[in-house]
Amino acid sequence: MRKYWPAVIAASFSLSTLATAQDATQAGAKTAAAEVSVGTAVADRTLSGAAESFPAGTEKLYCFARISNAEGSEIDFVWYKGDAEQARVKQTVKFSPHRTWSSKTLPADAAGDWRCDVVQGEKVLQSVKFTVQ
Repeated sequence: MRKYWPAVIAASFSLSTLATAQDATQAGAKTAAAEVSVGTAVADRTLSGAAESFPAGTEKLYCFARISNAEGSEIDFVWYKGDAEQARVKQTVKFSPHRTWSSKTLPADAAGDWRCDVVQGEKVLQSVKFTVQ
């Protein structure tokens, strides 16, 4: 039995080293991120009319996002007026970086504080706030 102790100790050391290496690999994993803004139009995959405030009578707004490190996953654009969810749009991220957008046709009573969250699973990647006058 004594001649096997060095092997047992070596195996134990190897397992703890392997666990540490896996933790380091997981810690180095890329985290999904998003750059988000709201505007009045999207043309040629570019947002235009970006602002923090929009006049009454604006019919439609676009939430434009540049998503990184999320390829092969799904994201949601979640539109809120105040704290009340108004719409949720699910999209698949196919590559990184990925440019995508969601649009929201505004109701007649759109005046107030709004936000659009870009969400992956339960995690909000980025949120943009804006006001409709």
